[in-house]
Amino acid sequence: MLLGEIRDYLQQRGSASLQDVATHFDIAPDTAQFALGYWQKKGKVLEQAAGCASGGCGGNNCGSSGGGRVYTWAKREIPLRWVSRPA
Repeated sequence: MLLGEIRDYLQQRGSASLQDVATHFDIAPDTAQFALGYWQKKGKVLEQAAGCASGGCGGNNCGSSGGGRVYTWAKREIPLRWVSRPA
């Protein structure tokens, strides 16, 4: 059940840090990491390095908690296909 709730949360927000997910669901960061890892293995979540607002740390997330990683829900892109009709 928690996996689906985390999926819905990320789909609505687009992205969130590990700490954001743990705080929102009132769970341990390890539990949030496990759930996010499940979705990563399915190819639904992408993990990226987080930058900080100051930019002084070179993108190493100098001041925030959450391990400096952001998790983004991978949108499914379906390419359009043109179908020709017989004349």
